[in-house]
Amino acid sequence: MRSDKHTDAELDLGPRLRRSKLDLLPILHELLRTGSLTRTGRALGMSQPAVSKALRQLRAEFGDDLLVSLGRGVRLTDRAETLIAPLHRALSEIDELLRPAAAFEPAREQLRITITTADYVSALLAPALTEICAREAPCVVFQFIDAGFRSVEDLSRVDFLIAPRAYRQALGKRIGHVALWRDEVVCIAGRDSPVGPRLAPADFQRLRQAAYTLSPRVPPQVRAMLMPTAGLETRIACSVPDFLVLGAIVERTDCVALVPRKLAEHLCRARALRIVELAYPRRQFANDACWSLAATGKRGHAWARDLLVRAAQQLA
Repeated sequence: MRSDKHTDAELDLGPRLRRSKLDLLPILHELLRTGSLTRTGRALGMSQPAVSKALRQLRAEFGDDLLVSLGRGVRLTDRAETLIAPLHRALSEIDELLRPAAAFEPAREQLRITITTADYVSALLAPALTEICAREAPCVVFQFIDAGFRSVEDLSRVDFLIAPRAYRQALGKRIGHVALWRDEVVCIAGRDSPVGPRLAPADFQRLRQAAYTLSPRVPPQVRAMLMPTAGLETRIACSVPDFLVLGAIVERTDCVALVPRKLAEHLCRARALRIVELAYPRRQFANDACWSLAATGKRGHAWARDLLVRAAQQLA
């Protein structure tokens, strides 16, 4: 815990800075280095009268003569001698602070980008992101996690949340966002299942189902979009928190499951599954990447946003 002394000093710093003429510090540094108004003016491109005026202001600021005549020369006062080292450090640090940041170079940067999303988004995006980074940014790491979001404040813990647009809209307007891809809900069944190529509501109700477990925190509009059977009496045989597990369940049982189409296509390439269309109004949705506005200026964040869009384009 900070002491009261430190707190008081920090509170007083703002007014002291506003009263000080910080642009005089480089002139003071050169005066202390050269001990000469003429050489200081030459080094800084200033006239000798301008340097003399600056010295008068510095003497008033520090309450000390700083430089005094000694015969034909000049000597530094004791106060001036004590200023040399801290002044040099301060100007060096201010120069580093105000220096423009170097351009972000993906090929040279070491960066970790944290994304929270559903497992099926990771399955679709992670391979494309890793492939692009292998070519363009070998030291950049994408980390996918499931953080369980409740509010916009939770975004500060990660770089991006990727979720259906309705979820992003429920978080409010105080976030940044970019569109990634559109999708829709379809049904998957085993490749040899007797289920026909298209399911009406009554047909779906008769089938056993494997279902994705939606968190109670999921906004109602997202729930209705991802569960087109909401309101119907359904036969849930198994409910799991991971989309990818649904493929394994459906492949080995007589269950069907509702999943996003792009995931269904991904699962059908890896497992003995097929897509069954739904005879319901199409449940289309957009997936967006969103982020805390506080992260907008983070080094590499703009590049990462562009990379997410490029990776999503490979899903088209």
